[in-house]
Amino acid sequence: MKRRMRRLVLQLTVELGDEFAARWYVDDGPMLDRAAAARAGLGWFGKNGNILTPTLGSWVLLGQIITDLPLVPDQPLVKTCGQCSRCIPSCPTDAIVAPYVVDNRRCISFLTIEHDGVIPIELRSAMGNLVFGCDICQEICPVNRKALATEDANFGRRDLSSLDLIELLEMTEQEFRQRFAGTPIMRAGWLGMRRNACIALGNSGDRAAAPALRSALHDPAAMVRQHAAWALGMVGGEAAREALNAAMATEADLRARDEIQLALGKEGSERI
Repeated sequence: MKRRMRRLVLQLTVELGDEFAARWYVDDGPMLDRAAAARAGLGWFGKNGNILTPTLGSWVLLGQIITDLPLVPDQPLVKTCGQCSRCIPSCPTDAIVAPYVVDNRRCISFLTIEHDGVIPIELRSAMGNLVFGCDICQEICPVNRKALATEDANFGRRDLSSLDLIELLEMTEQEFRQRFAGTPIMRAGWLGMRRNACIALGNSGDRAAAPALRSALHDPAAMVRQHAAWALGMVGGEAAREALNAAMATEADLRARDEIQLALGKEGSERI
């Protein structure tokens, strides 16, 4: 997108025969993209906090060019979601706390991509098998259901449904970089994606994941060990119990020990 925006600025310079100051941003500028888009009349704010355009819904990427070029501004759209609020109850973690208000601390997209720490225990089960982002509040939106998929290969949606969670968890950092270099997944990072894989494996309840999770209990990163312990508690079984007991004997990190105790205790008793 930035390359295209730069070409637009250069083209305008040629056509107008005059130079002007301009800077272009995509998700990294000083202004909120969605607010600028609403003021520019590109769309309106949906109750899930996204900008809804009349033809493409919220399936758009936003960028902005800040310039001193004198332009006649477009007017904001006179349109709202009306009585529709389907997105609010659809959120698995109740992150849409009120119309137009999203608590990013509960949002799966934020937690799996931007958040670089431990994911709260009370939110993990609701995350299901989502390891990179969440589009549920967009998928249920009636405006989005009318939008056509892009034919531009540069913006096609990559299918991550075939992502092997055990393979992801067992990847070295070098393997991760080789596999996902140049993709948005790099935003979540190697540790973040392995943390997310632990949660998804725990929610799957698949005991075939126990060996990989048992190995993750000895990962150098305490954050991965914590989520692996929780996942083993969810998966359950004798192998999981043995792995957790063995890890407790050597684990030095206090938060990881707490996770192991929870997995072995009351919260995991029904499965363990």
